[in-house]
Amino acid sequence: MELDISEALRRPGETFPFRIQGFIEPQDVMGDTVTFDPVLMEGSFSLNDGKLHLKGRLATVAHGSCAMCLEAADYPVNLSFHEIFARKGDAQEEDDPLEETDRLAYDGPLLAVDQLALTLVILELPMRFLCREDCEGIEGFTQMNREADADQEELTMQHPFSALQQLLNKDQEV
Repeated sequence: MELDISEALRRPGETFPFRIQGFIEPQDVMGDTVTFDPVLMEGSFSLNDGKLHLKGRLATVAHGSCAMCLEAADYPVNLSFHEIFARKGDAQEEDDPLEETDRLAYDGPLLAVDQLALTLVILELPMRFLCREDCEGIEGFTQMNREADADQEELTMQHPFSALQQLLNKDQEV
């Protein structure tokens, strides 16, 4: 995805609207392959003091697997952003804590926003996808896990660190 910023380069200080659509390749997110609907970015951009200000909204839908039942799960991503790009090769300001490789930069009349879109979307994703809030998980398997984890007192003398178990008891003072 590329944004034509040539108007802002010709007329600094003015604000210009934009609307671009593109695609994000499937990503491996914590061992699960996540696919995405087309990404829509819309908003405005302006060039002020050599810095390109890009702000607006990004929208897409991420598709993964439910962490509980392994069924298909969707997560709508709709977020606002405001990013500042410095001209490539410009001197870094003294109070700027970011290293050169961490800064967003532009060079020329076309601004590539693929990596920006990918970063914004990945940071917005949940730790685990759920098909619905009250998903019970795979029948039988989830109940078996709950029973196995239910009683920590069964770990008395069989576990080599059982003496430390008393530190986890909420009823005792430490």
